[in-house]
Amino acid sequence: MECVGTRIPYAKWRLSAFRQLLATSQAQAASRGISTSRQTDQLSEIILETKTDNSNPNSIPPSQRLPQSPLLTRPRSGIEKNRKRRPTTQEEADLLKNPWAVMLASPARMCSVTAARLPSALMGTWGLVRQPNSDKLHMMPVGLLQDSLQSSKTKKLSSSPEPTIPGQQESPDIENEGQEEDVSPIPTSLDKQTGRQLVLRIAEILPLIQSISAPLSKKGGKRPPIMRLLPFRWKHPQGPVTAHEEKRIIWSKDTPEFMLRGMRDVVVKKLDAVLEKYKRVGTPNGVWRALDLPEYSDAALKEALGSLERFGRMECGGVLLLGSKDYAVAGHKSQSSGSLDSVALTQTGSKVPVFDLSVLLSESDIKKLRESHGQFQHTALFFRPEEQLGIDAMISLWKIKRLLDGVDPKEK
Repeated sequence: MECVGTRIPYAKWRLSAFRQLLATSQAQAASRGISTSRQTDQLSEIILETKTDNSNPNSIPPSQRLPQSPLLTRPRSGIEKNRKRRPTTQEEADLLKNPWAVMLASPARMCSVTAARLPSALMGTWGLVRQPNSDKLHMMPVGLLQDSLQSSKTKKLSSSPEPTIPGQQESPDIENEGQEEDVSPIPTSLDKQTGRQLVLRIAEILPLIQSISAPLSKKGGKRPPIMRLLPFRWKHPQGPVTAHEEKRIIWSKDTPEFMLRGMRDVVVKKLDAVLEKYKRVGTPNGVWRALDLPEYSDAALKEALGSLERFGRMECGGVLLLGSKDYAVAGHKSQSSGSLDSVALTQTGSKVPVFDLSVLLSESDIKKLRESHGQFQHTALFFRPEEQLGIDAMISLWKIKRLLDGVDPKEK
């Protein structure tokens, strides 16, 4: 059976084809030798129904009685996609002032030790540093030494203590005050294409640094163990590090202690800047709120926070415990293991972290902050950052809290 007409619609041709098939089957049934009056009556009824259906203009054509494709019965709405609602200007401004959102929104990078992909704000940058009067190249957290690693021709030694390479003694020339500093990243560790210093990214967790310090600081063999940590793009002959420099790269056993000391210096510096700019406590929609705690416990902390009036972006803040170190340790002994880590706000229904500075910082650091700023005369403070200066301080507090996670305060 062929389509004779080339210009007729397909539905019309299919309908005529069905009619021919039905007519053929009816003719074959009529031409049989054995027939009864009943078969003749059925054939007449079929022909009559066919004529009746064709004569009725409102009847459904046979082409539409067949199963229809879902693409025709349920077509898509169009080329427009269902997209998420765009944030408003106020929502974007609130996110820029939220330290937790800023940390999570930082670009994801891979840890060179664990191969885990984390936000770069939660990771530390490590590079090769050369000590004056020495040919050794130390792998150190250069991200914590940005203020100290300066060129001797452009900056002089600041009032902060100079970073000393772990495992080495200070020379008499370095101990002299006002002398220019000559601790700088080696120029041979620069990227050939961009000219920037090559750095590694490692998760800032003290137990992790302690676990790799022992095997990486061993001596012996043709190549130092630290070479296992360096990526292939650094190594000789394709990389910028020469074969002579590869033999001089070392990892010190005192790197964990040096890293903790550098992290504490960064936290103290950032807190000092915020305390110097925002000196008033308890102002409406301010940065500091005083919390006078009779003891370090969840009940006392929740009661003190519950007495605060709700203010804007309260969920973006954190609690700073400022008690003495002996008192804080004694308070921790009487609490459960998860106590004083975070506390729920009844005003917003969200949790905020608790930073025990007597554990995170040293006694000398807390004493320095107490003597310099009157805000630290309280038992505890509620800190809500207002601008980038406060956001950096909050991120540094969170990083040192994460650094000491799982570390006994007595063993630091």
